[in-house]
Amino acid sequence: MTVSKSKVVSGIMVLAMMGCAGPEAVLAPLDGAATVVPGHHVVGSGHVQTVAGLREFTFHATEPPDGGVSGSFKVVLPNGLFFEADVTCLSVAGSTGWVGGTIRATNAAAVVVGSGSTFYAIDGGEGDGSADVVSLAAFNLGAGLDQAFCADQPLALPPLAVTDGNVQVR
Repeated sequence: MTVSKSKVVSGIMVLAMMGCAGPEAVLAPLDGAATVVPGHHVVGSGHVQTVAGLREFTFHATEPPDGGVSGSFKVVLPNGLFFEADVTCLSVAGSTGWVGGTIRATNAAAVVVGSGSTFYAIDGGEGDGSADVVSLAAFNLGAGLDQAFCADQPLALPPLAVTDGNVQVR
């Protein structure tokens, strides 16, 4: 796949406008990263408040006992722009899950179909006083950066408190 310089620059500009860290932040490792254990799932849906307004998210990523991964995720911006991705990797350490995928659909000119996307989610528990977190999603990532994100388990993407919805990491 050939990506024009203007598309890459547009993607970086959109990342900056959305308040998302650049691709270099995706590779910042979390000390003591855990080994991936089959059988995990990271699921959630809801909203997070951003400077631009309420952003909608939905995701389901599962890791069956055979070690594969399946699922998808979607991000919808306040202006109606969105992208959807198929899950390519998943890792879990405690109550935090890291998910990577390949973008399969979008209505945003700056988002490249076929490129990688990543985010992490933190399950704050259930009931009053619990606080789930979903990071901003990085996108337009090159080949293999989704897999590196899941393996390295960084917390470099900006976290956002879930204002309406729920996240479960198991």
